[in-house]
Amino acid sequence: MLNFDFSLPTKVLFGHDAENLIPDMIQKNGFKKVLLHSYDEAAVENIQVYAKVKGLLEAAGIEYVEMLGVQPNPTLGLIGEGIEMCRKEGVDFILAIGGGSVIDSAKGIALGIHTSLEDVWAFAEGKKEPEISQTVKVGVVLTAAAAGSETSTATVLTNEKLNLKRGAHHEANRPFFAVMNPEVTYSVPAFQTACGVFDSIMHVCERYFTASTDAGISDRMAEAIMKSIIEAGYAVMKDLHDYEARAAIMWGASMAHNNLVGCGRLKGSGIHLIEEEMHSANHSIVHGAGLSVVFPSWARQAYKKAPMRLAQFAHRVWGIEMNFENPEATALKGIEKMEEFIDYLGLPRTMREIGVKAEDFPLIVEQCTGNGRRVSQLCDFTPEDIMEILKRVE
Repeated sequence: MLNFDFSLPTKVLFGHDAENLIPDMIQKNGFKKVLLHSYDEAAVENIQVYAKVKGLLEAAGIEYVEMLGVQPNPTLGLIGEGIEMCRKEGVDFILAIGGGSVIDSAKGIALGIHTSLEDVWAFAEGKKEPEISQTVKVGVVLTAAAAGSETSTATVLTNEKLNLKRGAHHEANRPFFAVMNPEVTYSVPAFQTACGVFDSIMHVCERYFTASTDAGISDRMAEAIMKSIIEAGYAVMKDLHDYEARAAIMWGASMAHNNLVGCGRLKGSGIHLIEEEMHSANHSIVHGAGLSVVFPSWARQAYKKAPMRLAQFAHRVWGIEMNFENPEATALKGIEKMEEFIDYLGLPRTMREIGVKAEDFPLIVEQCTGNGRRVSQLCDFTPEDIMEILKRVE
């Protein structure tokens, strides 16, 4: 097991009516003025908890200003507008009401208020390290379980001028608190729910599918989280108001991405890296849907190079009998089970379905592998491997 440093300072408020605790959390910690940050006006009208939170703040006499307009794959431009608003209004706390895109946008604003927009992008590119003392605190009211950003160190931002999507991973990004009421997610449509389920599983896979074979506790926790989310995924697609399924998905999404299952191991399977570079071809790809296209093809390339790891996944997560003489056969059965699950969720399986064309593939390959960039900590993926992954699901 590798050395690791793990801390989870985010206070989680989970369950029925957990949002009622927000005013007390803000007041007892001395915050004076809040930025409410969320999607555009049309979307916010359908998020009942947004209006409820506004009412709670008003009843408690807490000052707030609003900034709406977050779209999927939050942009540096909007973050710049948020930074300027917070400086002008004297905001000292940001409350994100939404899913991963809203939370990531709020984190980006929080990083830039006492630095600069240029610094925010430098943090995302890994050229600078932010300081926790310079980062404004962020609270979260989670409305969609998927990204896990509510307790993670990550914020994924899009630089629309450079046509690049990058993730900043720093302890400064951990939210101060996260409100998780599974009932709030009842209104999330079936497709978006399915995308969230799959995204959560893929976050576990980023830690699980690596060359580290000596982190057994992390392995077992990762497998339990994946099994639980899969079981809940089958249940929630039958009944979108299944509280226990929604609760398991919501908590599982957080556990998948707060790096608990990454402790003591190398991290980075390459699945997310490939999918994120696909956004240069089509900015409107729904993240979970992009991952559902990438994973089966990625796995069919990876099992040739790391058969035992894929076979272990098949055996422990899907219950496939282990064939030690032919682990490749076991691995393939696990991949097929995942494909069946993707189909059950109703998610896409081809690039064509998500608007990525064959002529986009060379750029995606270059962005994945250029300048000696390592794609995966599981095995060596060459540019030819990445091209094969893309072509297989053309």
